[in-house]
Amino acid sequence: MSEPAFSDPIAQQYYRQGETELEASQSADNVLRKAEDCARKDARADIMQSAVYYLAAAHFLESRDRARSAQAYHQAGCQLHRLDQFTQAGRAFSNAGRLAEQAAGTATDQTQHDLQHFAVRSYSRANHCFAEVGELEWSEAEYLNERNARVAWAKMQGKHPWAQLAWKATSNYGTSFARWGLWVLGTIGLFSLLYELFFRLNWLQPMEGMNHAAWIPVWSGLYYSVNVTAALGLVDYEPANMFSQGVVIVNVLIGYILLGIGLGIIGRMIRTR
Repeated sequence: MSEPAFSDPIAQQYYRQGETELEASQSADNVLRKAEDCARKDARADIMQSAVYYLAAAHFLESRDRARSAQAYHQAGCQLHRLDQFTQAGRAFSNAGRLAEQAAGTATDQTQHDLQHFAVRSYSRANHCFAEVGELEWSEAEYLNERNARVAWAKMQGKHPWAQLAWKATSNYGTSFARWGLWVLGTIGLFSLLYELFFRLNWLQPMEGMNHAAWIPVWSGLYYSVNVTAALGLVDYEPANMFSQGVVIVNVLIGYILLGIGLGIIGRMIRTR
């Protein structure tokens, strides 16, 4: 990663100071200690120096120790957030998440779990920082990074995040209206074909005591599928055996899941836009 650029000349000066110390000692320990000392103070200049020293150390450590670099970026994000520099803080947290994930990929045992969980936390902080300043595209990107990191973390713990993977497949974690729409159309199309087949096999029978409309090839299967998927119940044919009844049950359940996901997408769009 290229070194950060600063519009504040004082911040640029602090960064150069930290960089000089790092190059002279070829170790980040002294710069990190100074950053920690400055972070304990409340003066804005000290907080700025702390943030910039953390950034310098993080950049220095990227190719040497990704885990420590991730920690330094995260601490830089915390100090930048104290300064209300939310965009810069978001970038620092994002770098922390990225490097923590990379370090987790080569780590073993509990260290791997801890680094992956640290990545989740860092991406979450990045998401909120970008959201605070209205950087919605960046915020959404970090939200997706966080969700993907959660899935990886669950797998490391021996869990099977089927629900998360299904959510990703159907709507990219509630962010893709187009993907959700394709799933809805695919569901309706698949069950339309099944209901058309069931009618021709006499597995769909007119409900007793009702005036039923004549079955129109293709169209009636589509109509039946839309009604069952949307749980409207505006149908006058009923399944005649256990297999066809089971298909209707599956169709209803999928319909409820897709409806819930769709409402979640709309709610997220309203909150973020």
